[in-house]
Amino acid sequence: MGSFDVHRVNFFSPELLSIQCMVVENETQKLAVGRSNASIEIWDVSYKPHIDRTLICDSSVEGLAWYNGRLFSCSANGTVTEHDLHSLSPLYNKTVTSGSCWCIAIHKDSGRLAAGTQDGYINIFEITSDGLTYDRLLDKQEGKISCISWDSSGEWLVTGSINALRIYSRRSGHALHKLPTGQSETIVSSIAVTNDFTIISADSRGKLCFWDGNKGTNIANYQALKSIALTVCLDESQTKVYCSGVDPVIVCYELIAMKSDMSVECNKWVRSVQLVAHTVEVRSLVHFKGKLFSGGIDGYLSVSSYPPKHMVKYPPLMSSAISLASDARYVLMLHPSHLDVWYLGDKHKYENKLSKLVTIKYSKNDYVRCSAISPDGTWIVYSTEEKLKIFSLIMDSVTSEPMIKKTGIQPVDCDVSTQLAFSSDSKYLWFATKHENTLVCLEMSHKFDLSTKYCIDTSPYFKDLIHLLEVSKWNKYVVAADRKSNIVVFNEGKHYCTLPKYHCSPTSMKIHPTTENLVVAYANRNVVEYSLSRREYTDFSEQLFLNPPPELINRSFPINCITFDATRNDSIIFSDDNTICVLTKDENNSKDPEKKIKKLDSKPIKFSLKIIQNYEHLVFFDFLNREELVAVEVNPCSFVEKLPAVYKKKLFGMT
Repeated sequence: MGSFDVHRVNFFSPELLSIQCMVVENETQKLAVGRSNASIEIWDVSYKPHIDRTLICDSSVEGLAWYNGRLFSCSANGTVTEHDLHSLSPLYNKTVTSGSCWCIAIHKDSGRLAAGTQDGYINIFEITSDGLTYDRLLDKQEGKISCISWDSSGEWLVTGSINALRIYSRRSGHALHKLPTGQSETIVSSIAVTNDFTIISADSRGKLCFWDGNKGTNIANYQALKSIALTVCLDESQTKVYCSGVDPVIVCYELIAMKSDMSVECNKWVRSVQLVAHTVEVRSLVHFKGKLFSGGIDGYLSVSSYPPKHMVKYPPLMSSAISLASDARYVLMLHPSHLDVWYLGDKHKYENKLSKLVTIKYSKNDYVRCSAISPDGTWIVYSTEEKLKIFSLIMDSVTSEPMIKKTGIQPVDCDVSTQLAFSSDSKYLWFATKHENTLVCLEMSHKFDLSTKYCIDTSPYFKDLIHLLEVSKWNKYVVAADRKSNIVVFNEGKHYCTLPKYHCSPTSMKIHPTTENLVVAYANRNVVEYSLSRREYTDFSEQLFLNPPPELINRSFPINCITFDATRNDSIIFSDDNTICVLTKDENNSKDPEKKIKKLDSKPIKFSLKIIQNYEHLVFFDFLNREELVAVEVNPCSFVEKLPAVYKKKLFGMT
């Protein structure tokens, strides 16, 4: 890799979205994360954790639960909602009795959902293939139900509220035990139930309490935290329990076999290690496959494990929030309520500063799923949950001021989109529709109405939503990929070829502008190179796949951007949250005019890898031209600045 000028754009400041609740699905290895803006992120945690898709809710997300790949949530408007993971929208809402719904729990064996409400009612629903069927209402209790959980048999329900826990019988609907927490007013924030019916509760005193659910008695109380405890969770073996809250320290208690004075063995919960994964309030904990997932006010998804001690913090960032117009030197930035277009100064014209050209505003209720700007900077497109909007950006010939004009008449094929991509000459816009499962190509024109060039039915090739879309330099090839690892190539509006299916989903892909080789990075950071002209993997790809460099695959973050050095064909550049990896082939060994021979007899292709770690929260990385690069990063301090004043702490040595 040669020497380049890098435009470091570090003023991009996305909205701080706190984590409200989390729940994991063991079979699909998907983690649902409820955010403060009434959105639900589905994270794929099977390999390197990354955002799989984002769902938008009608109201706040107070609780989440999985059932056989189906996702349910509850909200403060008093409804339980099932979400369609394909259309990314609610399937239906069920109103509960009575008031706001603060918590839900599902017993998978019996297929029943329990919902706790503001006025103390417990609603029981039966989960069917068609939806939720009302089953019964349990006895009303005093005060708000803040947390709820089933026992392993599905016959008993445990609820937490003010000053007490209660154990209900599902069959009779009556409370069997009331477990008081003490004389002072205490709010039970979270509960967990083991298979032997040991109930573990966390409350506003910062205490972790253990109860015998069979006898309805208290086993032990521990002052786990200095302040309010908000969340508690068990590991898979149910021998460790984790607790955290307003005091952001994550405390672990472990079940240990001990001998009493009479030499009788007994089990006791003993305080073990503690983790510091956040600096502010922690609201949710989930343990899955030896890893502890935590989230709270700061918006980060933290993944911790011990032993050995290891922690990674994933910021709530998406590379799709940035789009580059390389010919016009524009950068498009996506914000919750507006789009900004910035101009990158040209050193040849003695322009050293960035300048904002234009802002396109929209309602905060209009969730923008994707956006793009054409390479020549004359077209801006974004898609909300309701429609696709296209604007033209033209510089006034007299005043040299930018003018934005909305395209009024659009073809009927312009449906809500999940991915957008322009051709390199800005003449064509490709987008994947959300509802019709089509891939549409629009012919762009400032003089005439927009027209549809291609409309491809993708249902025979894809089983999920298209989340990656790439167009080759001269609009010859269009490559689309879904989360099921289906990668399909189209040529002139027709199916051209399909790449071999891999066992994990792709996170990024790019077509080389000269060789027209497709490079794909997967969630486990494995990389393949596919020759579109020959419809087969390259020799370099096979060697790289068999002997991947440990420095490339053993990193914690998924690859989110791929780019190429235009001055040479033997270099591939990958970037993730904080690292740039430059992979360079050995040209002497990689060029082989003879036909591919057996792997055992083939020469090993040499390559070198260079690691650059000068960035933090790198959202976007790509070439502007042969001499310049653009790196868009988010300053971690911008998240701290957006915290409520009560959570801001000045630490020694930090600004």
